[in-house]
Amino acid sequence: MAGEVDGSGAIALGMGRILDDARALATHWRPLVGEWLGVRRAPGPVRAPVGSLPDRDAWEAAGFGAFWFGQATTMFRMGGVTVLTDPHFGERSGVSVGGRGTGRVRSTALPAGIADLPPVDVVLLSHAHMDHWEKASLERLARRETVAVIPRRTRRLLPRGFGGVVEIDWDQAREVEGLEILAVRPRHWGARYVWDIHRGYNAYVLREGSRRVVFAGDTAETDAFDWLGGDGVDVAAMGIGNYYRPWDRVHATPEQVAAMAARMGAQRLMPIHHSTFRDPSEHIDEPLERLARVWDPSRIVCARVGESLLESVEWVPATARD
Repeated sequence: MAGEVDGSGAIALGMGRILDDARALATHWRPLVGEWLGVRRAPGPVRAPVGSLPDRDAWEAAGFGAFWFGQATTMFRMGGVTVLTDPHFGERSGVSVGGRGTGRVRSTALPAGIADLPPVDVVLLSHAHMDHWEKASLERLARRETVAVIPRRTRRLLPRGFGGVVEIDWDQAREVEGLEILAVRPRHWGARYVWDIHRGYNAYVLREGSRRVVFAGDTAETDAFDWLGGDGVDVAAMGIGNYYRPWDRVHATPEQVAAMAARMGAQRLMPIHHSTFRDPSEHIDEPLERLARVWDPSRIVCARVGESLLESVEWVPATARD
């Protein structure tokens, strides 16, 4: 029948896509290889953060708080609990080999270090990719007073020392430090290396009282959050960068993020995963500029590294508004 593709044709199409992806990757990242491997001097951060951590007393007194450190490292204050997501406080996005850092360097400097943090109650980890799961940061954050929430089959990657470890699979919810944490399946993958594709990967919905917050981690366009559209969510933290080929299958464009946020009934959008690590294929301002064309800028929060949000008022879900 016309239009059908047989087995050999499907394989050929698949190989063609792989080759096209490889060419795209080589075009985008060839200039960075020397920097990644630490054999070529990389430029320092080109931008300073726009702010710093809020005063600790103000943070702890807030009814709700949010702060963006860069990439997917965010901090939320909900119900008297401080949640830190995907902590990465290194200067490079990759691993350290023989004491030499690898991976992309920061394009925007960190606004604060681990020593500056308020006491962290929950460390929330979405998946084990190098730019989301930095072992050196986790080793410093591990303490008896902190609970780590992780995807399935990632426990062996977590440093020891956390007071509790909660492993959550898709569609499972757990109460952690008084917060309800639900794992949602994003459109991504969880391997830290090439071969360990068995590892889980999560997005999360955090709930305390009537307030709901989405931390999407990494995801391509998906309908996984559409069910939230009834009551909606207060803040949706979603990645808007690194969406060019071949990453377009695992990361969303700013336009796709705006559409997902609208479908889940997000009152405010917190754009993450942009403007953090050097990427010559994507101008540092491009993701935010594109987002502002499709989403009301007055409903964008913590859009630049170092921005914070502190509130004392209780959030009102959509079904309770006039």
